[in-house]
Amino acid sequence: MKKILLLLLCVASTALSGNIKGSFSTGVFMGTPFWNSESYQLYGLKSSDTTTVLRNDTYARSVNQLRLKGDFSDKMFEYNLNILRSDGFQSENHISNTKIYEVYFKFNYSRGFVQAGRLFAFSRWIMGSIDGGAASYALSKNITVNALGGMNVKYGKLYDSDYAQALGYADVAFKMDRFLFKVKGLYTENVSKAGVDFRGKLWNIGISGNYGYDITNSQIADGGLNLIYSPSSKWTLSGNYRLMRTDMWEWTDFNFKGSLIERVLAGVRYKMFSNYYLDFRQMASMTIKRIEYLSLVNITGKYFNVGFNYLIGESGKKRIGINLGGKYTMNNGLYLAAGVSPVSYQYNDYYESLQTTAYYFRAAYKILKPLQVSLNFNYYQNNKVLVDNMRGGLQLRYNFGS
Repeated sequence: MKKILLLLLCVASTALSGNIKGSFSTGVFMGTPFWNSESYQLYGLKSSDTTTVLRNDTYARSVNQLRLKGDFSDKMFEYNLNILRSDGFQSENHISNTKIYEVYFKFNYSRGFVQAGRLFAFSRWIMGSIDGGAASYALSKNITVNALGGMNVKYGKLYDSDYAQALGYADVAFKMDRFLFKVKGLYTENVSKAGVDFRGKLWNIGISGNYGYDITNSQIADGGLNLIYSPSSKWTLSGNYRLMRTDMWEWTDFNFKGSLIERVLAGVRYKMFSNYYLDFRQMASMTIKRIEYLSLVNITGKYFNVGFNYLIGESGKKRIGINLGGKYTMNNGLYLAAGVSPVSYQYNDYYESLQTTAYYFRAAYKILKPLQVSLNFNYYQNNKVLVDNMRGGLQLRYNFGS
């Protein structure tokens, strides 16, 4: 019945559309998939029966996805469809399901728009799909009101009683000379938040930031400040401060109980010559218990990249890594990329370090103008988490419309 309804929706959308475009992709993948609510019990997340992922499984599966966009009446009406179907090749330890990330109808008018259906929202406060509606209205040239509400269903599942919860969001955006300010609020069944976002330019310095307050628990939710400045065509300076509160989450030996994390990042970029850059970044990550330091140096070219990173901190962990990679696009539409990253790292309270290497290979080829095949392969040496060291997949995608 579900497949019939989806097919009828696709046919009806195609019939109504005056301008249609989209893509259909099919492929075979292997490796641990993204988690969803059904996999918690199966893979051991938050389970009293088992505490580990199934380490010796390849999780081979087929994945088919349809994306469809259309409009008519001079773009007064629009619709969007994004559906994915995944089927495991084994009857045990695999999940087959259909996910609908987006399926909505949109009406545009002179001062804004109205949407209804399943909408996809991704931000610091909202993640996943929303079954409901959204609207935007320009009160004036410089003031716009936006609103979103409905049932928040993560992972695009057709229905999930564990995660379906009421959600409401609204913001008011103000344009002021070289700055944009946004005052916003969020309501869910678990938490309510209020905050502000801003971005603009001051004395040739690009500035953006945000601040959020958790009203329900009377605590800071998140915050941040980003600065970027180019004193000349060769040099670019950047800085970032980020304050975040982790979600309640458990998996095997890792427990996050809503702790507050601070991160400070400083960066320098030097343009050596056309398409070649030298980057240096220094980051400090802080919790109430410890501070970790991460240093990165990277050279990026048109056809290659090479870098070095070093992690050390009060936790006792140490990591030294090097990354080498290259990419090349041929005139016949063939794209190739490959790289290797040797890493030496040390576990907590261990004196000896572990040496491991990760490899990746990417390839894409346009067989015809609308048809493309792509390959993604990763191999991890000395993998201590999963027995199967390989991840990747092969995909064929057909693009249609203008």
